[in-house]
Amino acid sequence: MASGYQRDPSLPRWWPGPGAGGTWKAEPADFVVEERPSACLHGKGVRWYLLRRAGRDTVDVARDLAREARVPPECVSWAGLKDREALVTQRFTVEGGRAVSRLVGAELLDRGTTRYMLRPGDLEGNTFVLRIRGGSPVVATRRLATMIRVPNRFGPQRVSHGAPEAGRRILLGRERRVDPVRSRFALSAWQARLFNRVLDHRGAAALEGDLVENGIVTGPLFGARMRWPRAAALALEEGILREEGLPEGALDRVAHVVPGSRRPLWITLDDAKIEHAEDGFVVRVSLPPGSYATAVLQELL
Repeated sequence: MASGYQRDPSLPRWWPGPGAGGTWKAEPADFVVEERPSACLHGKGVRWYLLRRAGRDTVDVARDLAREARVPPECVSWAGLKDREALVTQRFTVEGGRAVSRLVGAELLDRGTTRYMLRPGDLEGNTFVLRIRGGSPVVATRRLATMIRVPNRFGPQRVSHGAPEAGRRILLGRERRVDPVRSRFALSAWQARLFNRVLDHRGAAALEGDLVENGIVTGPLFGARMRWPRAAALALEEGILREEGLPEGALDRVAHVVPGSRRPLWITLDDAKIEHAEDGFVVRVSLPPGSYATAVLQELL
């Protein structure tokens, strides 16, 4: 069994008081993720596959699926990137090529056809079952009751391992030959790193000029087509972007890959539950598309 992960003490908490402690991801089965689709996949023209896998990330699986279907990597799409160190159930769509009946390193649960390729965000969200080892279920239950919302931080699986810096090199024009799938991931990782920086600078405070969507204050996923806030919120976001030293037109050149958008700055926890377990507890929680369970665990533990 692996040692697992613990809360990063360098990240600020939004809610005061002692955490529950404990370790997550001691093994992949401790971190279970299942997509909640936004609509039924039906129609003809594009193949879809429902896969379960562990120890491999979304991009790796997509590349293998493209190879088996005999199509370029850009002909495979998915609704959201999922963690490598987890037991994940996820859908993919494949345009063209041949039908795939098996895939090494993944379990094929279901397949069919649909009219459309999946796009990022084409899901209602994700359901997580998180086994925490060594933590206190009593403290976790008490702390969860006080956590009205938590920061919608991108997890380390998105902003570590050099991916954000690779995205920055692409924007600076220092990467000439880039795999299209890896390029998209690197650029989105760069967006994620800057979103986290904005979040760290402002915390839970409201700023003059904030952009609010569906009642929630938003932060930037920088891109040429992104909506900008005003006043103090604008000054903060412009300052974070300026620190990257990008040449003029850099975001315009990748607008077809990462056009830019707004992302909620916090997650509201409506259905999170704590269950007692041997040597710790289990967290069950459903989160919106693109939100990370690690953001909840950072506050809880």
